[in-house]
Amino acid sequence: MSIYKCNKYPEKDFDMNLNKITPLHTKDWYVKWVSSVVLIAAQLSTAMGVQLFPEYPLTMVLYLVGILGWLLVAYWWHDRALMILNSIGAFIMASGIIKFYFGVL
Repeated sequence: MSIYKCNKYPEKDFDMNLNKITPLHTKDWYVKWVSSVVLIAAQLSTAMGVQLFPEYPLTMVLYLVGILGWLLVAYWWHDRALMILNSIGAFIMASGIIKFYFGVL
């Protein structure tokens, strides 16, 4: 089934295949889904302004845990773009946590 034609190569049809190809219930599958849920919880906490424990940077910690999970998945997948993105994100969150506790940076 051809649903999209590329303007650059109009004679070629591109088929959109929606069959699942990623393996289920492997270690990377669990880490990526748990990390995604943690990141969504951090986003909800940020968007709603919820401070469960105001004396702790819980939102930054949630972000850091989710980002580190995705960094591990990126390492397992050998995906440099995800490694760079999540390394920078982890550095930013870790810097914020250090600043929160020590007031430096």
